[in-house]
Amino acid sequence: MNFKKWIILVIFIVIVIVGIYTFKQMKYEQRADVKIPVLLYHNFVTTVPESDPDNFQYINTPESFEENIKTFLENGYTIISMEELNDAYNGKIALPSKPLLITFDDGYYSNYEYIYPILKKYHVKASIYIITDKVGQEIDGIEYLGWDECLEMQNSGLVEIYSHSKRHVFYSKLPVRELRDDVKESYELIEKYLGKKDLKVFAYPYGAYTDETVRALKNNGIDFQLYDLGLNNFKDFDKNFIKRINIPCEMTGKEIIEEIEKGTF
Repeated sequence: MNFKKWIILVIFIVIVIVGIYTFKQMKYEQRADVKIPVLLYHNFVTTVPESDPDNFQYINTPESFEENIKTFLENGYTIISMEELNDAYNGKIALPSKPLLITFDDGYYSNYEYIYPILKKYHVKASIYIITDKVGQEIDGIEYLGWDECLEMQNSGLVEIYSHSKRHVFYSKLPVRELRDDVKESYELIEKYLGKKDLKVFAYPYGAYTDETVRALKNNGIDFQLYDLGLNNFKDFDKNFIKRINIPCEMTGKEIIEEIEKGTF
């Protein structure tokens, strides 16, 4: 190869390297500016009781949830799924400028009865974290989702079903192997009834974790771990430490957005 061709080759390589660096910097800049709120809801009731042992932290109304969704959409938020968040994390798709995720813990039947119709009405995606030992059960007057409801919602393309454990106990107080085996068994049941999961997400009961449990699940096929309260930023997003925002009874969409924008959660 003569000297001129060498020069052309060197220039081409430099252009490619500069292009790759610039692309990575652009991706970094995009990540630096994007907040990722992950909202957490639980059970839904049509009538709010006069008193509540949990100080109204884990119940809500369908009307309030619908108001939240309408307000988010009217204010430019794009509600994305966990799979879309994973694709954005891996650089496969661009993250919207104002993303937001909707999650539900415990797998209450009210999620299907009252909330699933709202998700369909607004074509909004969400993820539900089920306790597999409680699937199809009625416990203390509270009804939980059955596998048929889970499959119907999953097949709609709007709802993802993930694990909130098999037994729902404080795993931070137990040997790590118990959590590891529990999550493994919960996903064996989920995949038995709902099909193989390419993305596996785990939401810790009570948010109770240790550094050892996080490492154990990371090393045993869990892609995302959810357990702390707060707001995520795409710049330093850690898929093994995803924060959520618990939405108490009848908190308005405007109030939620104000808290997100102030970053005070």
